[in-house]
Formats: sequence, C-alpha cells, structure tokens
Amino acid sequence: MVILVVAGVGGYFAYKQLTSSSSSTPTITVGMPFPLNSIIGQDLLNAANLAVSQINGAGGVLVNNTSYQFKIVTYDTEEADPSIPIANGVSGVTSLITQSNVNFLMGGYRSDVVLAELPIAASYHKLYITFGADTGISNFVATQPGGKYIFNGFLNTTNQNAQYGALPVFLLEAYLEGKMPTNITNIAVLGEQAAWTQATIGNGGTSSPLYPILKAVGFNPVYINYFPLSPSGGSYDSLLTTLAGLGTQAIYILAAGTETPLLISNYGAFNWASDTASGGVKPLMLGADVMSEYNGSTSSNNYFKMTNGACADEMTFGWGPTLPFAINSLSIPFYNAYEKAYGQNPGFADGFVYSAFFYLASAIEKAKSLSSDAVIPYLEQTQYQGPMGNISFSSTHGLVVNLAPWPSIPAFGMQWHQNGELYPLWSSLWTTPNFVAAATFQAGSTTTFENYETPSGTLVGSFTVLL
Repeated sequence: MVILVVAGVGGYFAYKQLTSSSSSTPTITVGMPFPLNSIIGQDLLNAANLAVSQINGAGGVLVNNTSYQFKIVTYDTEEADPSIPIANGVSGVTSLITQSNVNFLMGGYRSDVVLAELPIAASYHKLYITFGADTGISNFVATQPGGKYIFNGFLNTTNQNAQYGALPVFLLEAYLEGKMPTNITNIAVLGEQAAWTQATIGNGGTSSPLYPILKAVGFNPVYINYFPLSPSGGSYDSLLTTLAGLGTQAIYILAAGTETPLLISNYGAFNWASDTASGGVKPLMLGADVMSEYNGSTSSNNYFKMTNGACADEMTFGWGPTLPFAINSLSIPFYNAYEKAYGQNPGFADGFVYSAFFYLASAIEKAKSLSSDAVIPYLEQTQYQGPMGNISFSSTHGLVVNLAPWPSIPAFGMQWHQNGELYPLWSSLWTTPNFVAAATFQAGSTTTFENYETPSGTLVGSFTVLL
C-alpha cells in the first residue's frame, strides 16, 4: 500500500495548506519503505516528518537558486513482524521507484529485508540511505555492481557491539567490586531469529562466537540461542523454565521486533523460585530490546503499560537522545521537539532518520542537482553534527563511529523502575579517560552508573566502577 505524506506536524490542516498554497513549488520526493503497521515504523516516519517540516519551514532545499520542498512517499513493508516475507520490502522499493518515481530512497529496518532491497535500488541507480544494522550492507557497497548507490545511515552490528557489549562487562565488574549486589555471572543470551543477530548468536551454545568472549571476561554462559518469535502455546514459560533450571542470573536479549512484550510479560509473571542461583528472584534482564525504549503515555507507546509492569528493572540500550541525554547542544532541542509533536520519546533510530534528511539536503545543495550520481560524491564527504553526534561515512558508506577520545555516536543505557518510570542508567560517554571496546578496555579507567535498581526492587542509585 502506497501512502502520500506531505511532511508536517500539524496534521490535516497543514496538509491542506501546503498543497493548496504551494502546488507549484518544486519538490524532492523521498520514498520511505517502513513497517508502518507497527509503532516502530510509525516512530521512524515521525522522525522523518519532523525533519522535513523543519527543513521546509526554513525555506527548503536550494538547488540552482530554486527552492525545493521535501515530500515523503511511504510504502508499508510490515517488516517489524519477523514473520512477514522479505518480498514485501522488495515490492515496496520497486513500487516507490517505478510507480511513485521518487528522487531518492530512505528507509528500511529489518536487516534481511534491507539486504534484499539493495540490488533493486542499485539496479535503478537510485540513492538509498538505509537503516539496517547488518554488516552485509557495507559488504554490498564494497563488492557489488551499483554498490555506490547504497549508504548505511545506522550503526552496523560491529559498531553497536563495541559500545553496548561493554555494559554487561562493566556490571559484572561492579558486582565483583561490591558496588552492586546483583550477581550476573551466570548469563543467558537470547537473540531473535534475524539477520542482524546471526553474527552474535551463530549456531548457539558453546559454538556461538559470543561464548569464548563471555568466558574470557569472567562470565559463565549457561545458554546462548535464538528464541521463538511465536512460542508454542502462546507462552515463553517453557524457555523460562529451562533458564531457571540452568541457574540463570542475567538474561542478555537482542531483539528489534515487536515480539518482546509477550516475552517480557511472561518473564515478569514467571515464578523464579526454582532458580537458586538468582536467589529465587527474576534474573536481571538487559540488552537491546527496541520496544523497551518506548516511554509514552498510553498502553500503545509505553512499554511498562504494554507489559503490565513486567519490564520493571529491565535495562535497554538506545542511541542519541531517546531520553534527554545531552550529547551536544542539538540533542535536547531534538528530544523536546519530538516529544512535543508526538507525545512520546524518540526511539533508537529516530535521530538517525531525522539527521539523514539534513545531510542529504546539504549534499543536494552542493551537487546542485537531484541526480543520485551527482549527489553521491557530496554525500560521501558528509561531516554532519546533529542530535546523535558527529556523522560521517566510511569508504564503504558505513556510518563512522570513533571510540576515542569519545564515541562520535555514543550509546546509552536506560532502566525501567518498579515505579513505572524509565531512567538514564549509563552512557559510553561516562567512561574515562576514554571509551574502548569491552574486550580491550583500558585498565585504570572508570565508568559511572546512575539510578540502578535491583530485580528485587532495591534502589542502589549511583556508583563508579574501576576497570
């Protein structure tokens, strides 16, 4: 299904006003294949609309002394549901190019869908800024004909793991130093069945690439595997029974789909009395759970309400100001504008989508053209400072993340408390003298945590760990 969206935050009135008063204004049409049947896709589109309303409101994009307005055309790929076939994304990109005649493409979410879309965009010589996490995106750029038309506007899994992969290591060190009472030595890793988790989970168990890494830094990995997206009988209790029997003290989750509210609801309601290693309380839940970032006011955009409070004490990761983290002077204004416009906080990739319109606009103005071939050399030279931090691209069009002296795209940890509030917990910016990857962090440096609450509900508050 194709939907025309003239971006703006003022609803139908703004649409009518723009189309009736500026019908002769030239436009730059951006096709956006997103899973609009889910909160994740709607959230990403919100970020795009916010950016476009600001750019258009400031005069648009100047091309050869003519002002152009951005216009968005969307295609609902439904890809946030992992059961939806990849073909939906392929059909979406094809339709946006051949039927909607868009100038550029920007979108994509699920990595296996994105990877299938890339050859379509490349074959039509259409610039595509995508937001998948799989390293195969940069591999496509480096090895495939037409790869130059593809840019990854999001962090790949290597860059992500280098930052938030450090968090459990720091928490284990905090326990060993007596800074927090929660023992997380016996750790289980659950990954959704998706392209982006395969590099981490692999074949699971002791053959997982993650297994020797966890062992080397002091963990006892008791379970590493994919979890079913649609569990038998509609419940994850069988999986949780297995984890309790293994003496699990922490669960590290990797999930970017919409299936986790059920998993977390079951986790919170499960009777963990048989888990003697955790003291009969639920293991600490942490990791990348995209749905857990949503902190709106309703049962459709607030994770605590979605899970009936079962997410209490879950930790999750975000990038940029998913909470009001001040990376730079642009971060809080972006957060405030987004929250005011949409009544909820930005999600994990929203700042990347928002930023992409600004650096695309800059490249178009420098190229003085709407041709993908003309714009690409200027996009390759991107040096954009936005609410997410400093954005540039590698030689294979991957987002560049420098880990020293501080991350150019920093990670943030958050935790739900039993009072129903989502609190800032940790940031890779809070590690001194400089942040490095978990497996090679510098001895003698420190990292700070704030607002930590144990799985039993005890507020520990702030503490600093010596690495």
